[in-house]
Amino acid sequence: MKSFKGVVKARIVEARFAISGKISNISKYTGDTVKKWGLIASLDRKILQAELDKELSDFEKVRADFDGFAKKYPDPQDDNKYTKAEKQASLNSAVKSVELAKVRLDMADLFSPVDGLILNDSNIAVGLYTTPAGSSIEIADTSSYYFEIEIGQKDTSYFSEPKKCRVEIPGLNKKIELESKSVITDGKKFLVKIPLTGAKGILLGLNGKANF
Repeated sequence: MKSFKGVVKARIVEARFAISGKISNISKYTGDTVKKWGLIASLDRKILQAELDKELSDFEKVRADFDGFAKKYPDPQDDNKYTKAEKQASLNSAVKSVELAKVRLDMADLFSPVDGLILNDSNIAVGLYTTPAGSSIEIADTSSYYFEIEIGQKDTSYFSEPKKCRVEIPGLNKKIELESKSVITDGKKFLVKIPLTGAKGILLGLNGKANF
C-alpha cells in the first residue's frame, strides 16, 4: 500500500463588475455561501437608467421621422430611395443604442458564476466607486473540491493511469473512496489531483492522506 499526505483545494474564480460605478447594494460578504447566479452586489442604476431613457427618447424621434417619411413616400424613387436608406440606417442605429443601454443597465448587478464560498470580497462597501479592474470577488467553487498530493519522481509511472484510493481527513470521521487523476507538473513538483465527488463537510485547507 502507498500512502501520501495531501490537502483539500478547489478552483478559485474571480467575479468582477463589467462596468464602473458606485456600489449601492451588497448581498454577500467574505465567508458567505452563494448559489450559482446568486446576487453578490449591485451598482447605482440612476445614471444607467437615465442613459436608457435618453436612448429610448431618441429612438422614438427617429422612428417617428422614419414613419413620416415612409407614409409620405410609400414607393420612393431616385433621390428619395437614398433618403429612405439613410433614415433606415438611423433607425437601425437608434435600435442598437437602446439595446446597448439595456445591456449596460443589466451589468449593474454582479452575479456568482458558480455555487461557492466567498473567500475575499475586496472590502467592498456601499458608496464606494469601483471599476472592472477593481473589487475582485474571489469565490471557491464548491463543486470543484479536490484532494491534492505531491509525489516523487519515482512514483510518476504508478500514477500514469487513474488509481482507486481511500482518502482520510481528520475531523470528518470517515474514509472516502475516490479515484485519482493522472500526474500533472509545474516543472518543479509532481502533483496528483483526487476529485472529492460526493464528499460533504469539506473545507479548503483540510489536511489528510490518501491510501492507494
